[in-house]
Amino acid sequence: MAFFPPLHILERTVMTARALTLLRLHIEAVWGIQLPPLTHHTVELLAEGKQPSWKLYAAEIANTQLAIYRPDIALSEREALFARARQALACPPTAYADPQHISREVALEQVAKPSISMATAQRMARLLTLTDQEAVDRFEPGEVEYYFHSERRPLVGVIVEGRLLCIAHSSRRTAQACELGIETLPEARRRGYALAATLLWADAVAREGLISFYSASATNTASLRLAAAAGYRAFAQGVTIDG
Repeated sequence: MAFFPPLHILERTVMTARALTLLRLHIEAVWGIQLPPLTHHTVELLAEGKQPSWKLYAAEIANTQLAIYRPDIALSEREALFARARQALACPPTAYADPQHISREVALEQVAKPSISMATAQRMARLLTLTDQEAVDRFEPGEVEYYFHSERRPLVGVIVEGRLLCIAHSSRRTAQACELGIETLPEARRRGYALAATLLWADAVAREGLISFYSASATNTASLRLAAAAGYRAFAQGVTIDG
């Protein structure tokens, strides 16, 4: 007689596999590297191609911890690095006492209902076009070429009385995913502009058939609040340890 695992085990397995796929896409987008399949708890980056600045990227996914090492890191050093990463993952971000060379992030995907409707977001923000270059230059002088590069699309902004107050774009883009970059003028914060721009950006990314990622420092509570309002939920907690 065939044995079938309980449904909750199958569901957890599927969720973990999806989270690992998302993590791989996220890391490849942010650091511009190529990862081998994440099929084991310990992974070594491919020796050929670009290498990241970090020695170790450790992640916690569905109560499982994963370690990704640069190939030039000696086996004798890896255990100590992972011990530091585990300690960081176990502590609240503001309570960790060994921050040297350690960065902590939260990687999120949009899976929940946003706190405002798309109709509301569309009344506040819109896609930017080449006719908006002057407004973008006033927003961030000298960065028009950066924002209007094809790799930054979709480009979304909030313009009030001819002035650009908030801009959302793809800070990283691959063939499968885009990572959000968003900036709001200090005097225009807490008005829902960043939320509206984020929602329109994510919708435009989805219309391309791509995954929209949101990542933030684990200590950036304002950014994480924005992510939550936009319907993003964490699929991984990450720690990097630099050289």
